[in-house]
Amino acid sequence: SSGINAEWPLRPGSEDQRKQDAEKVKQGMATGKLPKFKFRNPSNTNVWHWNDRLISAYETSIPYGLNPENLETLGKETFNGTLALGRLGAHFRVDTFDPKNHRLVTGAFSRSPLKSFAKLEINEYNSDASLHRGNIFEVEGLTYFHDLAILDDYYVIHNSPYVVMDFREAVRILAGDRGPQDMMSYNSHLPSEFIFLPRSGGPEDKEIRITTPFPFHMYHFGTCSRQGENVTLTATALTGQFDMSWEYRYWLSNMCKAPGRFNRFDVNLKTGAITTDELDPASNEFPTSHPFRHGHPGTRFNYLMGCDEPGRGLPFLDIVKVDAEQGPPGRQVWRADGLISEAVFAPRAGYSSVTEGDEDDGWLLTQFYNPDKPDQSEFLILDARDVAAGPVCRIKLGFKMHYPFHGTFTPTVF
Repeated sequence: SSGINAEWPLRPGSEDQRKQDAEKVKQGMATGKLPKFKFRNPSNTNVWHWNDRLISAYETSIPYGLNPENLETLGKETFNGTLALGRLGAHFRVDTFDPKNHRLVTGAFSRSPLKSFAKLEINEYNSDASLHRGNIFEVEGLTYFHDLAILDDYYVIHNSPYVVMDFREAVRILAGDRGPQDMMSYNSHLPSEFIFLPRSGGPEDKEIRITTPFPFHMYHFGTCSRQGENVTLTATALTGQFDMSWEYRYWLSNMCKAPGRFNRFDVNLKTGAITTDELDPASNEFPTSHPFRHGHPGTRFNYLMGCDEPGRGLPFLDIVKVDAEQGPPGRQVWRADGLISEAVFAPRAGYSSVTEGDEDDGWLLTQFYNPDKPDQSEFLILDARDVAAGPVCRIKLGFKMHYPFHGTFTPTVF
């Protein structure tokens, strides 16, 4: 065995090729200049529909476009050459502040271990996929990016104290001695903060940084809204001993030792004051909400993939509905007889739901697997207004699907 880490992030290839690449990296340590390699692109983290195609995205590479009618791969999707960083993140938002002109908001992250800042590219695309606005922010101290929230005039990201980015660590990863997951553990000297980036991107507009009441790592935002200078954010916070140790080869972090908790953060942009409340006791991840009301005032309902059993972090058997206004008194829980995945919200009225109907008037779709039936996965559909009642429909696939990351809903019929 070569000892090269199984989570090798570079191009796929033979063991000999990997050894050669690792040796080039180690030689680069002497000069302080790392060789350029292509990162692998499994394109496996999220997929969504925009304009006339599906977009399949990873984190470190150009996404792929697919034909939504037959899933034919159309090739790399560059959005007409507008991805300046040569990559696209896995998460996006749909901006519906103008109900007649929806926009796709995307993010991409790049950080050199030789720099003290990261480049964060946030683009906004019109319904025909033409670029409406493109911004590249140089964010000092940012070491990680996965998701963003949007308000009418700010993008919101979180700066995590659980990721170190420096030349030494980069060399060890590229040389195969460590995997990217080994970089994640708490660093008391790093800040945990929300960063508000102005959407206009003008030179007179300044970012706002607000230190969180406690240090945490986060992957995913839930609902967010704004009333004047007061902003409410929700997110799954990972604290304490959190790391990416792939617990029981089932989940990508040590959720049993450091379970995710769903929190509400109330921020005043003028004074910098911030308070927090734990909204739900269940261990959870992958919070979802109404995709077309994100950032709108009063948005409140979140749907969690959870383990609602005291003292346990896994497995994820429960779909938990959380009301950001009421907290625990407004929660609903349904426990499955097997493993569930992210609960994707599909509004009943489609794009019209921006202004029509109740916020929770729609359906939840989740992938389901019972280990006692090893050759069959299912899709379950629940009424989002009455999660506790359980599925209104079960779609049996007749074969097993691998455990997924993310999915999305589109009202478009192909």
